[in-house]
Amino acid sequence: MRGQFRRLRLIYLITGLVFLSILGTSIVQIMAAYKAEKASLYETTLALNYESAQKMSVTMNTLFKSMKHSLSVMSEHIAKQGNADASLQKDLDLFLKSTNYFNSVFFVNKDSTVQNVSPASLGATTPKLTSEASLRALELRQPTISPPFTTSTNKLIIFMTHPVYSSLGEYIGYVGGTIYLQENNILNSIFGSFTASQSYAYVVDGEGTLLYHPDKTRLGENVLSNPIVKKLTDGYKGHEEVVNTQGASFLAGYADSSENEWGIVVQTPIEVVTAESEIMIKNVVLISLPLFLVILLVTLWLGKMLAAPFSSLAETAQKLVSGSRVSDLPKAVHWNYEAYHLNETILLTMDTLQQRVDNFSHEAQTDPLTGLSNRRTMDACLADWTGQNRLFSVIALDIDHFKAVNDTYGHQTGDEVLKYLAAVVLSVTRKEDYCCRFGGEEFVVLLPDLSIEHAYKTAETLRKKLENQSSPTGKPITVSLGIASYPHHASLDQPVIQCADQALYIAKRNGRNQTVAYKAKAV
Repeated sequence: MRGQFRRLRLIYLITGLVFLSILGTSIVQIMAAYKAEKASLYETTLALNYESAQKMSVTMNTLFKSMKHSLSVMSEHIAKQGNADASLQKDLDLFLKSTNYFNSVFFVNKDSTVQNVSPASLGATTPKLTSEASLRALELRQPTISPPFTTSTNKLIIFMTHPVYSSLGEYIGYVGGTIYLQENNILNSIFGSFTASQSYAYVVDGEGTLLYHPDKTRLGENVLSNPIVKKLTDGYKGHEEVVNTQGASFLAGYADSSENEWGIVVQTPIEVVTAESEIMIKNVVLISLPLFLVILLVTLWLGKMLAAPFSSLAETAQKLVSGSRVSDLPKAVHWNYEAYHLNETILLTMDTLQQRVDNFSHEAQTDPLTGLSNRRTMDACLADWTGQNRLFSVIALDIDHFKAVNDTYGHQTGDEVLKYLAAVVLSVTRKEDYCCRFGGEEFVVLLPDLSIEHAYKTAETLRKKLENQSSPTGKPITVSLGIASYPHHASLDQPVIQCADQALYIAKRNGRNQTVAYKAKAV
């Protein structure tokens, strides 16, 4: 019993040691993958939210320019036509209906009396304006945008005004438009449709007061204690992780609007990003679990094999102690041999797990059909090179009439054409260039430290080679190519890849099978 007890303990020790080694290595690698994926998702979400905030800022600027211009045109019209009640009422009704910018429009004379209002049903409720915003507009006699305030009818509004001067230069009042923040308005139309992975946008004025928020009960609330809102009111823009005034954590991008000193924030709850990372880890664990179980069973078998010579030695020792004669003594080589194979097993196990991690990483960065780099690798290169302000050029290319290839020869031949194109692209590019499949039949080549002139020569070499040799269809294929260069063509709102893509579509429109270099529009 004593010898058997020792033998069992040795098996448990060997099995436990290997199990812990595999488990520890797996945990370390999985946690490393989790942190890397989480960091990548954080960076991507922050960048996308910042980009969305900037685009919304441009939209808001354009909108308010149009609103100011509309009020200015209405002001000039009133000055020319006069302010007779009947005709002015028709003009205001037409203005409100045609622009759809405001919930109501009105004309206030220099005595602060509402002379006309559209819709006309509001005229009797506020014959004379006494609000601070109205008096300020009369005093300044210039275009104004009010902060949010509550009217006598308990409506939270903002309004824009434009002064009206007679043909003789006499100030006769102002024309204004209101936005009812708690009702359907132009801000709802712009920002209310934004939904992406539980992200949402909100708008604050220069004092940090909420002008638009998906939760209408929060409109008019001052959120200046929010660090991002404070930065917006100080004139900053960017993206970062933030804890809002209600204690929730978000990944937020923010930008301001130059036309009205408002700020726009687009944010995503952190738990949404974390949940995506956890799903990825669960998938990795589920994929690795069968291999882990197989390795564990093999380890149990190896443990028994390793314990066999030790058991034999124990039995031999007992025989010797009891005085029995042993003709064949166990060889000491059993120790070295089994220890060697145990070490080999552990190393093999670790190598197997690392290979799986390497395979996952390779698959995440490589297009499975063509073997070229995928969009993730392309985005990483673009971000790295632009961050270094490094000179590089981009070739965007697309197979002409690729749909016809699939329709005529079938998708299998279409796949062979894509692989054939990938091989030709690699044959005409340098070792340091990155050849990427952008999606479908579109490819992108990144050419570091290469001017647009040299990129054009490479593109033409590729195009001519393709049109002069047979593809898997038995006939040549042609491609359309667009090229652009960084930093010559790129800007904050126009990434270089987008410039190359625009040049590609010009090549398509101009008849295909040609290379077009991007030309920046004159400023």
